[in-house]
Amino acid sequence: MQFTVTINQVKALEWGLNSQQALLFAFIYGCPSWTKPVTTDDGVFFALSKAKIVEELPLLTDKPDTAYRMLKALDEAGLIQLSSTSNITLFRLTPKAAEWNQKLDGSEKYPTPPENKGRKKIRSTSDKSPSKVGKKSEQGSEKSPTNQDTNHQDTNQGTSQDLPEGAAVPTQSGSLVLVVDRPDAPRVEIPADMPGPKDQTCKTFKAWANYAMAYRKRYQCWPVWNATAGGILGKLVDRLGIDVAHSVAAYYLTINDARLINDCHSLTNLIAKAEAYHTQWATKTQMNGTTARQMENTQANMNAAEQAKAIILNGGVQNAFLRR
Repeated sequence: MQFTVTINQVKALEWGLNSQQALLFAFIYGCPSWTKPVTTDDGVFFALSKAKIVEELPLLTDKPDTAYRMLKALDEAGLIQLSSTSNITLFRLTPKAAEWNQKLDGSEKYPTPPENKGRKKIRSTSDKSPSKVGKKSEQGSEKSPTNQDTNHQDTNQGTSQDLPEGAAVPTQSGSLVLVVDRPDAPRVEIPADMPGPKDQTCKTFKAWANYAMAYRKRYQCWPVWNATAGGILGKLVDRLGIDVAHSVAAYYLTINDARLINDCHSLTNLIAKAEAYHTQWATKTQMNGTTARQMENTQANMNAAEQAKAIILNGGVQNAFLRR
């Protein structure tokens, strides 16, 4: 696992990267110093599996597919070029990517290895002693490479630039946030121990976060996250739309229905009647078994009254004991 990854916030903002993309690129920028070069018909690339990203950046995501989607986003941003073999993802940095660690005068703080060469001795400099040259990185130091992003500049602020281990991945504003229940509700910070996806670009992230936070508020514990939960939330987003699915998921936990409470507001019940819960959320009208029976009885009484009225208007009922 990478202990320290330093992000160039100026370039991240300039290139329009969100915090997760910037974290991933900061890691990828130094990968050519230790990853295996692979020669293809299009030139030299470097091997970097999705599983390796998950292993090295646990704060970023625990899903290989999410890691690949973020790689694609960096490719679309013109920072890397992606390729692949039959069993591994390949990448190489673009000329634009070289700007990531350049000084104001345009020179690189950490020279990028050329594309047509394999492993190379990595030379680093210190801001305080620019004439001194660092040592060659040791063999087998993949988990803590010395080639990139380990320079701690003096800011005289007494703060660490390291991300604390086990903390939630911050956004550019400083913390992971979501909207619970409705768009005008206050934003709240997501606890670091919340299970499930941490990548805010993930399709199911917002729906799960709202459901999980509302669930914990009601039941004082986190709901279980597994592949089934992810699949159900994916279907919920598909059926209701990504703009409202999270609000419906949170609203669902406020419904006081005996059947739902007996099942602890399971995701299975949520997806079974997703559209109905959407209507209840949109109209701010809760519907449970008792309310439904009351409405049913009211309608039955109205139907009986209408029938009696029709009989009276038609001249009453004739039988052996009552004749007109």
